[in-house]
Amino acid sequence: MDLPNIYFQDFPIEFKEINPSDFKVNNGDSNGFNVSPKVIIEPNENGFIYESLINHIHLETKDTTVINAPVGYGKSYAIIKTVEKIYNEFPNSLIIIAAPFVSLVEQYANDIEKDTEIPSDEIYDYSNLGRNNTPYLDKRIQIVTVNSLIGNPGEDAFKNSEIKREYLNDLVRKCQVENNKVFFIYDEIHDAIQNFKEEYIFNLWKWKDVIQKNFIISATFNEASKLVIEYLAEITDRNIFIIESVRRRFPEKQSSLHLHFSAEYDFNENTKELVSVVYDALKRNRNIDILSYS
Repeated sequence: MDLPNIYFQDFPIEFKEINPSDFKVNNGDSNGFNVSPKVIIEPNENGFIYESLINHIHLETKDTTVINAPVGYGKSYAIIKTVEKIYNEFPNSLIIIAAPFVSLVEQYANDIEKDTEIPSDEIYDYSNLGRNNTPYLDKRIQIVTVNSLIGNPGEDAFKNSEIKREYLNDLVRKCQVENNKVFFIYDEIHDAIQNFKEEYIFNLWKWKDVIQKNFIISATFNEASKLVIEYLAEITDRNIFIIESVRRRFPEKQSSLHLHFSAEYDFNENTKELVSVVYDALKRNRNIDILSYS
């Protein structure tokens, strides 16, 4: 079935909004949240949000700031530059970046080195724990996985390793003794939602006396995200601030995507239509994803 592209043009870009009304507002109720009015930002002419976003980042305010912006709008760059801003404006601070995957930890370290003027010896990659004797308490930027931060050992262990617990407890004690302000950055939170299990989330309460701000960033929030936002906002005095980017099309940034729809109800590895499509894609050295309705 061939359909010209015109049928797909000017469709509204649908996405999951995060709104103040999603949270129980504090109206004298101790279980409510203090939710500021949502701020809507616009990308610049090149499709990036940094200039618009940075004007609405209030580092001096203790809250959980939710940033909802699409893929390709420079979210990660904007956050890395925000890290630099915190580093420069809050010399008595600790910045903890929580990545959803181990594979991203080194990438964040490299990007901060590349895109900021923060010295490399101020950045600590937690994967060095137990591998070398590099001291970590003097590093102002710590990059960990979400699982390690909240003490979730994952599927293959009963509890977080002793060395990781000692590492986090050392950081907490140092911040308490030196009265450091701690900034947490949870990037790509949609890939870490499943890690925030109730039995582990309380491990974050050890930071309550020193935390200044949570940043929660994603392009694909969902209903489960709201519960995680509430969990994290508990330790920033239940304060929530939402920044959402307008979604616009930038054709020069879009990938070339070819879709093949099938009206067949059942498929298996021998279905001629499926085999033909896959064979043709592979023959032309194309990437292919197969999506099923069920």
